[in-house]
Amino acid sequence: MIIEGTVVNGVLVFDGPPPPDGARLRVELADADSDLWDELARVPPPPTDTYEEHLEALRRSIAEMKAGVPGRSLAELATELKKEFGLPPEAGK
Repeated sequence: MIIEGTVVNGVLVFDGPPPPDGARLRVELADADSDLWDELARVPPPPTDTYEEHLEALRRSIAEMKAGVPGRSLAELATELKKEFGLPPEAGK
């Protein structure tokens, strides 16, 4: 059985009647970016990065965020990564 809905202010709002109380659910995101996350999970880290280099990159990112350096939107990052790894763009774009 598939029951669909949308998260609104952190609460799942079902498209139809909700399942009965006590029903166990498994939630699977149905948005287009979920495929990107699946692809990214299969990309190994660069072989030249050591653990210390990885931590330093994270520290720099956090410092930039705290300093107000603007970042990129998820859509921009997704487009860039798809181009870099030779993945097809999203349908209809």
